Amino acid sequence: MQETTTRPAPVLTLSIVTYNSAKWLPAFFASLLKQDLPCDQIDLCVLDNGSTDGTFAALQAQLVTSGNATGHRFASVQLHQGPNIGFGAGHNRNLALAKTPFFWVTNVDLEFDHDTLTTLLRTAQLDAAQSPGQAGAHVAAWECRQKPYEHPKDYHPVTGETAWCSSACVLFKTEALKAVNGYEPMLFLYGEDVELSYRLRDHGYTLRYVPSATVWHFTYEEAAQIKPQQFLGSTLANVLLRCRYGRRHEVFQGFAMFAGLFALRPLFPGMRLKLLAQTWKLMKLAPRFLSSRRKSQEHFPFRMWDYEMAREGAFYEYPVAAQSPIEQAKASAHGAPLVSVLMRTMPGRAGKLSEAMASVAQQTYAHMGGPIELVVVEDGGLGIESAKGAIEALRNSGVLAKLIYVPLPKSGRCVAGNKALEAATGQLCCFLDDDDLFYADHLEVLVCEWLKQPTLGAVYSLSYEVRTHVQSEEPWVYQNVMHSLIHRQPFHRPTLWHHNYFPIQTVLFQRRLYEENGGFDLDLENLEDWNLWVRYSLKNEFKLVPKVTSLYRVPDQLDKALQRQAVLDNYYAKAKAKHDLLKVELTLPEVQQIVDEATRQNHVAGVPTSWLKQLVLNTPGLRNLYHPLKAWVSLWRRIRR
Repeated sequence: MQETTTRPAPVLTLSIVTYNSAKWLPAFFASLLKQDLPCDQIDLCVLDNGSTDGTFAALQAQLVTSGNATGHRFASVQLHQGPNIGFGAGHNRNLALAKTPFFWVTNVDLEFDHDTLTTLLRTAQLDAAQSPGQAGAHVAAWECRQKPYEHPKDYHPVTGETAWCSSACVLFKTEALKAVNGYEPMLFLYGEDVELSYRLRDHGYTLRYVPSATVWHFTYEEAAQIKPQQFLGSTLANVLLRCRYGRRHEVFQGFAMFAGLFALRPLFPGMRLKLLAQTWKLMKLAPRFLSSRRKSQEHFPFRMWDYEMAREGAFYEYPVAAQSPIEQAKASAHGAPLVSVLMRTMPGRAGKLSEAMASVAQQTYAHMGGPIELVVVEDGGLGIESAKGAIEALRNSGVLAKLIYVPLPKSGRCVAGNKALEAATGQLCCFLDDDDLFYADHLEVLVCEWLKQPTLGAVYSLSYEVRTHVQSEEPWVYQNVMHSLIHRQPFHRPTLWHHNYFPIQTVLFQRRLYEENGGFDLDLENLEDWNLWVRYSLKNEFKLVPKVTSLYRVPDQLDKALQRQAVLDNYYAKAKAKHDLLKVELTLPEVQQIVDEATRQNHVAGVPTSWLKQLVLNTPGLRNLYHPLKAWVSLWRRIRR
């Protein structure tokens, strides 16, 4: 009797909509066929939107050349051709044919890493397996990270939750997508992914960003490129989305912004004439969007022509694998450098600690094969029983090369930091206090930049200062009130001597600096990191990477913010006194540079910043302006540069 083999049921439908896409198809299919997930678990649905460059014939040829002796490699293939009905409407056609648990939407102007799909699918299946009420049970979409330019929208560094998902490459739960009737067909191109994301969230679903699942999306020929079709489509969509999801003032603001486009200097030939055509579409479609207003009280962000807050560093360019210093280091005799993440904590902060450790576990550097060592020092160590489960889970996850726990009798921040430095074995080190978080690419970006210039003592990136309203310490419950980019200073020793512009978790440094210069000064319970960077940088160069890769928290309550600032002001004099004992050799031009820089840094529009700060803090009616003033001063300095 002949044995028969049963092929596994397909787990996802791959939906592709093409339009004059022939040039992208060979590389796209080549990378698709190299995926770790077997193609016989994929139903392929392709709709060609009336291409005139031979795309449909090229699709047929690809299916033949990529097949085997029995035909194509996929579980099934449905290839259709028709008039151009738009991106979203095209995927809706494919959605109607889907019978699998997951529906994968992707562009063809991109290429996948070998584990892109398995990583994405593994995350989705874990979420889908959650019971009702558990985190992840209502996730409807999982978005890939794009390279060489990452989409700059914000996401939660631990959960990956985001306000909207780009449809360049995203995996949907099929039943959720069908429940909201798929994409909005009235949006022909651009903005349909944001609208779908908002509609999913309006129906109670959440969305997730998966940074370890990477695609190479070649959407820009150069950084910050202006594409007319994208400009026209995205501005129209923004106003229409405001009509459906925006608050009343955001709707009016959208129409005013659209009218203001006519006053712009043309960004491309025929811009104003094409805007007139868009105006007709806006007047036609706006009533339909206004008549289908949102149903929930969810927050749907609008930030001028953008939506979610954009992280600084949109056009930081990740190197391709063949040129990546990390991949080259892995292939060398020494391998990728071991990074020691040094974490200080105290009893009663298990929730914060667990979240900070989770942000380490999410690091794409580890996913790329880079070794990470986590050193947790508990000041007043009680065995961190409340966080023991999180620590053991991380220890057993396989993400870390090593996890070291060091309990201490109550000794202070500096002793705890020095114990972490002493216990570390990595060539590179960075601090992450338990109330701060790394974005997923923090170590990948910094290690990559250091490997380009391994003579650097340290590299550092940008970081958000996050005003945080704490509702409960244990369990750890909070609300992020405002993100501010306070520090954006390229490395300059005289500026560093004047004030600290390195949030502690932003700096990745060589451990040899500790061996040569020692650790934290035990006399400084605050600004100890400033003193450390001043000493470490006297004979070593640092480098700024202009991309936000981490965040640190400050209290939202004004009285706590003022108390914190008063403590820092008090320690400023102590730290300066320590710095006065340091010696450095300078040339005369360097001395002049110090004078010029000090003058510029200490004044805003000719007014000393110290005088401005004291005026605000000592005037009851102005105290509420403290946080906005800090952000304004930072912005003014950036403009002057």
